[in-house]
Amino acid sequence: MFFSVVIPVYNVEKYLRDCVDSVLSQSFEDFELILVDDGSKDSSGAICDEYAAKDERVKVIHKENGGQSTARNAGIDAAIGEFAVFLDSDDLICDNNFFSDVKTAIEENTDVVVFRYCKYYEDKRIDGCGINLSGVFSTNKVDFLRELVKRDAFFCSCWSKCTRMSILKDNGIRFDENLSCEDMDWYYNVVSKASAFKVIDKPFVYYRQRSNSVTSSFKKKSITDYIYTVETWNEKLNAIEDSEEKSVMLSSLAKLYCNLLIAYSRHAKELKDCKKKIFSFKHLLSYNLNPRVKKISMFAKVFGLGITCTALNVLGKMR
Repeated sequence: MFFSVVIPVYNVEKYLRDCVDSVLSQSFEDFELILVDDGSKDSSGAICDEYAAKDERVKVIHKENGGQSTARNAGIDAAIGEFAVFLDSDDLICDNNFFSDVKTAIEENTDVVVFRYCKYYEDKRIDGCGINLSGVFSTNKVDFLRELVKRDAFFCSCWSKCTRMSILKDNGIRFDENLSCEDMDWYYNVVSKASAFKVIDKPFVYYRQRSNSVTSSFKKKSITDYIYTVETWNEKLNAIEDSEEKSVMLSSLAKLYCNLLIAYSRHAKELKDCKKKIFSFKHLLSYNLNPRVKKISMFAKVFGLGITCTALNVLGKMR
């Protein structure tokens, strides 16, 4: 088995068929599709069983509701493929040659394949996201990651990459079931263990934008989990002995820190008790390989972090 596709499923009867069909229509057929029904209360579980009855490549796990991370972890534990592909149940693969193209790109030592995605709106509008992976190639891990950071193309979403399963299983890498921003922590663990990366400069996933989705609404726990993850990986990355690798990895974290500042700027009143902790990581702005970090860093040097956050909030409202 070459690919194991893991999809956590929870109350997505409206979107699930589109998602599953996009996997089953792939031209490369050596894969298993693991649907993990995380205690759905609608017809999602029955839809999963329906597909399993029709296609032997589909496996279904029914479990009590525990959250997306628990579902993904259950899928990893059950998977037998050489490479893991993660997909959210309201998203879909937009290219029938996705598996074929990834399989072609993978070499003997490849651990992670990174690819582009598009935002997909309810009115069928598609946003290409402006990510450019053209010409990104290096057999040196640090050089490769540096190029991604410089292009603003280092992103932690698990569904925008294909990962060698042994990296996950041999190193006990799972999604932290206590975090709501689990992709960040998961991907930094993957990067810390992976050696060889490849990119495919094509969009393969439609990342659906829903107004009522978890990622579109403010939750204080999401921000506090984000703070915890930045704090944890700031400490871990500073412990890297190789100064070049440390600088590149901290530059990637600096971009995530800027995202945290933007989130804080929009919800400063609700997060006033988090301000001191958030501002304590301002040293990350000195790692400014990323263009967004560079702009925010320059502004903060002149006006300070408080005024910078106010400006970020104003800019956000203007867009």
